[in-house]
Amino acid sequence: MKNKEIENDDYGDNLFATEEAFKRRFRRIEGNELTALKDRIARSTGEKKGRVTIYFDSDIIDSFKQRAKLEGIGYQTLMNETLRKAIFGTSEENLKESLLRDKKFLKRLKTALAA
Repeated sequence: MKNKEIENDDYGDNLFATEEAFKRRFRRIEGNELTALKDRIARSTGEKKGRVTIYFDSDIIDSFKQRAKLEGIGYQTLMNETLRKAIFGTSEENLKESLLRDKKFLKRLKTALAA
């Protein structure tokens, strides 16, 4: 069975007919979603994760678990993001540079804009 390739025509002529349609297709990435995207980009560029054993107070762990549940992510991912923010901060310029190097993102953007 052959996978169907998505053609530009599959999106239809009115993909970006209104501003609302454009916003549904392309939304602003902010907050924790932005941090998660940065982490995914870092992993895809070859950065590896290391294993370490560390002990935290149980109230800290419980707090991260509660926040992570509300945000719909794993608590260890949230801890990693929080540590990353504390160490490196957040920089939109770094994200832009990473996205410009992300070939999958650029390919999807090109396809969407060509429609």
